[in-house]
Amino acid sequence: MAASLAAAAAVVLARPGRVRRRLRRQLRAPAGGTARRPTVPDAGRHALPGLRDTAMMLELIGAMLDAGAGLGRSLDLVAALMPPELGRQLRPVVSALAIGADWGTAWRSSGARAPQLQVLRDALSFAALTGAPSSALLYAQAARLRRERNRAAEQRAAALGVKLVVPLGLCSLPAFVCLGVVPVLLGLLPA
Repeated sequence: MAASLAAAAAVVLARPGRVRRRLRRQLRAPAGGTARRPTVPDAGRHALPGLRDTAMMLELIGAMLDAGAGLGRSLDLVAALMPPELGRQLRPVVSALAIGADWGTAWRSSGARAPQLQVLRDALSFAALTGAPSSALLYAQAARLRRERNRAAEQRAAALGVKLVVPLGLCSLPAFVCLGVVPVLLGLLPA
């Protein structure tokens, strides 16, 4: 189930030829480990846009945890779907967790500094430290992130309306005077 969710995300985010190769690699990997790791495109080739939405990352990991995948395998699959610069920062975390490092040590030693990865780390900390099923928490965190993003977009849109008043006024007021007031005044003048 976890592999099928990752496959669905890959289909949405990638080109068809690359999707087939990536899916074959994912499905050949053992369920409990990460023996075959998906390759990250190098900078010379056309890089895929990848998964940048933190809320989507949280929902994918939550779905994989619901399906029975482990946290390390879920992070490995999400790292394969991320843009190369984010995936490279997450791979040391996955490797450290695979060799038995604790959660805090894995993140400290990785040097992952991207804001998306910091949010991901904070959201997954409870699950990793307690071992409790946390997919509901991940879904709630994803919904909260989307609400915050929507609220910020609404605030920017409201601020844009206020900022556009002056330029529109400067453009439309002279036009109103030229097209509305001047002809009336010219019509009132005696011939």
